[in-house]
Formats: sequence, structure tokens, C-alpha cells
Amino acid sequence: MWGRGTSARVAAAAIAAGLAACEDAAPPRRDCAATVWAQPQRPGATLEIVGSWNSWYVPGIPLRASAEDPEWQVARVELPPGEYGYLIVEDGVDRVDEHNPLTTFWQEQDDLEVSLLRIADCGQPQLVVDGVTATPTGEWTTLARLLAAADGSPLQRAEARAGDGTVVPATIDAASGSITVARAGLPRGKHSLELVAVDEAGREARARAVGWVAPAAERPQEGLLYQIMIDRFRGPDGAPLAPPTSPGGRAGGTLAGVEAELDAIEALGATALWLSPVYVNPIEPREGRGDGHLYEGYHGYWPLDSRGVDPRIGGEAALRSLVTAAHARGLRVLLDLVPNHVYEDNPRYRESQARDLWNMSDPPCVCGLGSCDWGRYIQTCWFTPYLPDVRLERPEALRWAYEDAVWWTEAFDLDGLRVDAVPMMPRAATRRIAAEVRERLAPREASFFVGEVFTGPGAWGIEVIRYYLGPDGLDSVFDFPLMWALRDAIAHESAGFAAVEASLAEVEMKTAGSGGTLTRMIGNHDVTRFLSEAAGGTASDPWASPEPQPDAALPYERQALALGLVLTLPGLPVVYYGDEAGLAGGQDPDCRRVMPAWDGLPPPQARLLATARRLGTLRRCSPALLRGSRRAVTVTGDAYAFERATPAGERALVLVSRAGEGREVALTDLSLQPGEYVDALTGEAFTLGPATAVPMAPRSQRVLLPAGDPCL
Repeated sequence: MWGRGTSARVAAAAIAAGLAACEDAAPPRRDCAATVWAQPQRPGATLEIVGSWNSWYVPGIPLRASAEDPEWQVARVELPPGEYGYLIVEDGVDRVDEHNPLTTFWQEQDDLEVSLLRIADCGQPQLVVDGVTATPTGEWTTLARLLAAADGSPLQRAEARAGDGTVVPATIDAASGSITVARAGLPRGKHSLELVAVDEAGREARARAVGWVAPAAERPQEGLLYQIMIDRFRGPDGAPLAPPTSPGGRAGGTLAGVEAELDAIEALGATALWLSPVYVNPIEPREGRGDGHLYEGYHGYWPLDSRGVDPRIGGEAALRSLVTAAHARGLRVLLDLVPNHVYEDNPRYRESQARDLWNMSDPPCVCGLGSCDWGRYIQTCWFTPYLPDVRLERPEALRWAYEDAVWWTEAFDLDGLRVDAVPMMPRAATRRIAAEVRERLAPREASFFVGEVFTGPGAWGIEVIRYYLGPDGLDSVFDFPLMWALRDAIAHESAGFAAVEASLAEVEMKTAGSGGTLTRMIGNHDVTRFLSEAAGGTASDPWASPEPQPDAALPYERQALALGLVLTLPGLPVVYYGDEAGLAGGQDPDCRRVMPAWDGLPPPQARLLATARRLGTLRRCSPALLRGSRRAVTVTGDAYAFERATPAGERALVLVSRAGEGREVALTDLSLQPGEYVDALTGEAFTLGPATAVPMAPRSQRVLLPAGDPCL
């Protein structure tokens, strides 16, 4: 059923999965018909539905005025199981169904985007997980129910199996179809149950339920996400790596190296890991995008095998071991998904390149080169001539994408996916990927989707990133506009903090109500390192002029301020490996250097690391910093102060001064409760009132918490 407002989105997801039940039946039965709601855009207009089930025959299925709300029209669509495209037609003008988040493409009409109707098979029962609860002490309860097939055959028995294969008793109520599974004494970490229900006709229905005992963050959108480029992080047993002989070469990092460093990752306050792609990549080096230099597939973004873990980083066993070890510590694991393209020797391309599953041209239109500009060709261009671009408007190609996402998630017990190159694909692809994974895991928070929507600075970037957020889309996107604003205000000091506040305020306004979380960072694997920008800018050729590791304290102090803001602002902070220790680097591949050894850091880097760890663990502890609202208090060229507060009364005050000398920051618009506050970074105490000025050391930050706060 597609209805109205928030309830419409909930109903859409339910019907799309075929989960609606008849409330007056016992046992409850599936209802596999779709009920489509629409509101006329012109008074007195008539609406109808046309679709692929009868070759878009006109006239279509008429919508009638709803008895419960005459401003709406409604139609019930009953079709055989399958997938169909449809449009709503109003007085001869067609449009997609704005209340249905899923779309597909009408190939006969030049890939016209149309709404997607999925009709489930009511000849089979459906198992629905209604809720999972787990306590910090290890008690777990799962509630589920069986929706009977069309013949009404009731629930006969149910079984639950834990992740290790242990059978867990299930209590059933055949009349209502309800199933309850209770467990106790579970250790810290992630736990899952595979539920199987069988009706009296012997038909099975399956579902998977996931829950956490004492996770590092209660929700995936809270805490701190740590980004790791596996090949450049650590070798076996956590050994530091030597730089590769060529900047574009493989350094030898492994999944076991990541696992060996989980203590250090936890010390930063991380609550989740984002791993670079683990696909099997080609061995042979290839020339970069017209730069004449050779690169290896050390980064993982050239999928040679779309469902294979590269043995050079440890293979499948090492990935499972890392995920298991991270889960035991309460850490979630996100994997980088690359649905936009494959390497030219990937069997999928080799076996189907003659078909229209690829965005083909001769020669290939390479993004940003020659007449192949990003603006016009972003969804059809190739990154390089050896990375064929998948034509995701084709059902078979789109099936690769979402079935791969499901396979990786289930095969390795993942907690989410970072989706690569989101704007290079139709939004229908990312929405379908998310929908398919979410339908296989319960509750919804069991999977978290972060999208790479690379933008430049300013308002236009905010418009781009908001397009992909929402309850039926991505859970999070990277806030590149804020990253650029932080670089201008702190690394370059070419703008004041008003630019930072303006970016934050606009993105908060534009994304309000989306349910999405902005993912915030000072840099990542595709841009220059913040530290080198703070040291005076970067050279244009990272091969001939790699950036020096600065000796002076200034760039590290600037980086501490930028990291401090990311770790105290709303959203989900991301720390790119090495940024916590002030790793230098210019353009790709110079921004992907090997991780330095912890025990050999010079004093400026050691101080930065200590500050980052203190701020990261403070964020993980403080409800105000995790989920509090934000309110600007002071915004000047050199100073910035804002409040964080929750409805439960937790509060914090964050102050930053980029000035090169000590000064006081006046709190001109403070609304926090007056009283005694303590700086969580230095231990200094302050009395805050209506007209307070707080002394700040040169290039410093304070995080003031109420005296007695347990996070002090």
C-alpha cells in the first residue's frame, strides 16, 4: 500500500515486501496485492494507472476517491507474482508515483524512469521479524510472526539457529502465527538468529534477526567511523609497512594487520570500521587517467572478481576473522561496495560485453577527459578505458548490484556498506540496493548505508547530497561542503568561522526531516591530506614532488582544531587512517601513504594523536556530543562556540579559537543552564553565566561539560 506522509513510506516498504496481513483473519494471511494512493494535482482531475503488465495499455486501472479521505484517490492492483513498471496518469499526463520510493526503467521508451511494483507470491508464507531487544547484560528477545499463504495454512513449528549453528528454542502461537525466541547470558558483541517457520502444508519461510549486546554505539549513525585503506595500513601481526617502491604500487597491508590494530582503533573512540574494497583486483599495473604513471589495484576499486576476497590481503578467512574480532568488541564493520563498474577482465564483462548491460561507446567516454565532461556524462562515462561502466538501467545489471550487496552482507555478517560513486549511478540503483539488504535483515538498523557523493564547496554541493538521503534511500552521505569550509577556515585561514556556520546551518535546513545523518571528515582517500594543506598547500605533481612531513607545530595545531570540530559537531565523524597522527600527503596517490608506527611519532604528531584519542573517547561517552542538537553561540573570524544539548538535559559547550595568541571568547548568546562547567580536555573549571568570556590559549579548543558529568 502506498499511502500518505510518513505512514505512506512505512506502508510502501511493507507492501513492497509483500508483508501486509488481513487483520480479521486467524491466522493472519499475506496480502500480495498493491494498493496505490495518489492525490490529483488539479481539482477534479481523474487518475489512472498504466503499466508493463499489459504493455502500458490505455486506459489503465482507474483510481477512485477514497472513502476515508476524499482528497485522495486509490486503486487496488492484483497481478501475478513478479516485477512491473507503472505510471500514474492524470488527464493524459503521466508521472511516477511520488509515494513509492522504488523505480525501474522502461527500455522501449529510451530508459524512461517509472515506478516499480513488486508483487510477492502469496502461494508461500512470509516470516516477519517484528522486533529484537537485547540488554547490556546479555538478555535477548526476538518477536516474529508467520503470515499464512493464500490457503490459510497455519503455523506448525518454528526453529531458530544462532550464528554458530546452535539451535535455540522458539515459542509459538499457531492461532496468531506469533513466534518468540528468548536467550540469556550472551557475551558482548553482535548476535544473529536464522529463523525458520513451517506451516501445516510443510512450506518454509525464513528470516534473519540481528541484535547487539553492549555495542560501542547504540545506533550505527552515532559514534565514530574509522576509514582504513587496507593495503596501506598494517602488515601481518600489525607490523608497520615500508612505503611502496612506487607511489601507485602495493605496500602489502592485510586484513590480519587491521585485526592486530583493533586496540589502537578502539583507543581512538571508534565505534565502526570502514574497510576499503576487498575484491580480487588485477595483478598487472595500469596507466592512470592520462597521467602516464602506472598504478596497481592496491586500493580495491578495480573488481576483477565481484564476489571474491583478494588473497593478497588475506582472503575470505581473514575477512571473517576480522569481522568476528571487531564484533566481539562491539564494533560494527562496513565494507566498500563498488556497483558502478568492473575491471575489463571481470567475467561479467567478458561474457556479456556484446549486450546492452554496459554504457558503451567507441572509444569509451572517459569521465572528465576530452569532450566527455562530468556534467553531461556522469552516469554513462568510464573512470578509465579499462573500467567498463555498468548500465544499471537494465534489470539484469541492477540485479548484479543488489544481489552482490546482499551476498557480501550475508556471507561476512557485515553491518553496512559504503557505496562508491553514488552520483555516477541512477538513484534507483542505490535505493534498490538498500531495500534488498534491509528486507533480509531485522531490525532496519541492522544495516547502514553511507554514500560517496563527492561535491565541491558551497550551496550547490548541499543540493546534491540531500538528493540521496531519506528513509528509503541512503542513511548517510559525506558532507564534502563542510570539509571544504573547514579547510578554508582552519587549514588556509582564508575565511572565517562564519563560513563554517553557514555551511552547517544550510545543510541542517536542507536535510531536515530526511532522517539522514551527515558523515563528516577533514579528508579522505581522494583528496589531499589536511595536514599538508595546513602547512601551506600541496604541489600539483605528487610523483615528482611528494609533500614533506612538516616539523613545525603549526600545521598539527590546525589539524587538531579541525579534528576537534568534526568530533564534537552533530553527525557521524569519519577519521581517515593517519589523520589522527598527522600524516602528510598531496594529490592521489600521495594521500594514501603507509600508516606510521605508533612508537616512533615525533612530538607534534604524538600530541595530535593524544588529542584525537581524548576527543574520540569523549564523544563516545557523551550523549550530548553523540546526539545532542546544535546551537551556535559565538561566530567570529577567529572564534567559534556552539552548544550541544539533548531533551534529557545532557549538555556540552564547545569553543574553538584559531588565533595565534591567547584571547578570551565572549559567549554572546549562551542558552545553556548557568553553573559550574569543567573543560574535559584540561580539567579547568569555569562558572558560566549570561555574560561569560572564556580564556583560550593560542589555536585551542575547549569542551565544557557540567561539573560532575560522568564523562569528565
